[in-house]
Amino acid sequence: MPNDEGLRHCQCGRFIRVADMIPIDIAEDSNLPPMAYVKSNLLPQCIAQATDEKMEVAARRSYWHHLNHSYREIYRKHRDAEEDVIKAQWQVEHPNTCNWWDKFRGKNPPDYKRPSDSPFTYPAFQPSTEQIENMDRLSGILLRWNQAEQGTHALELAELYREQGRFEEAQPHIRSEENDHNMVTARLIQRLIAQRDTTPMRYRM
Repeated sequence: MPNDEGLRHCQCGRFIRVADMIPIDIAEDSNLPPMAYVKSNLLPQCIAQATDEKMEVAARRSYWHHLNHSYREIYRKHRDAEEDVIKAQWQVEHPNTCNWWDKFRGKNPPDYKRPSDSPFTYPAFQPSTEQIENMDRLSGILLRWNQAEQGTHALELAELYREQGRFEEAQPHIRSEENDHNMVTARLIQRLIAQRDTTPMRYRM
């Protein structure tokens, strides 16, 4: 899945950000192939070759999301398995007793609805050393940027610190997030901080 941080991989082997490209002229025609998105397995190489912090942040942010993706797969499988058990139990308690006459009259079998008191669990999350190192470096850069840019990276910092288990450092940043556009996400992060929960967000920020 291509990243959305504007990173591109040139055929010469270099990595660039689209935002750093300078237009020189408009060609009427060109045989040059378009530059490819940076594949997930090349992100560590892109990080190592980053020419400035903007490129490093773009690559580390994409790598952060990529490394969390495997947990989301585990999460979905866990949720599906739990839902299958709940539904099977519901069907035992609400059997379909319709006979041929009921079907002829158009009577429908019981319609499954998830019981409100059903459990909702998810698998434990333990970030790898690679994940911790990447998040630590990314949060360090964003912290400096955040201080210089009046809190524009507060929400992302709160989430990075939370996933590292650094809840006390996450809390001030989530409190400073007052953008209504991010309110739902901020409240979710706040709740997870209060629960001392490090599991990644179930959707991308």
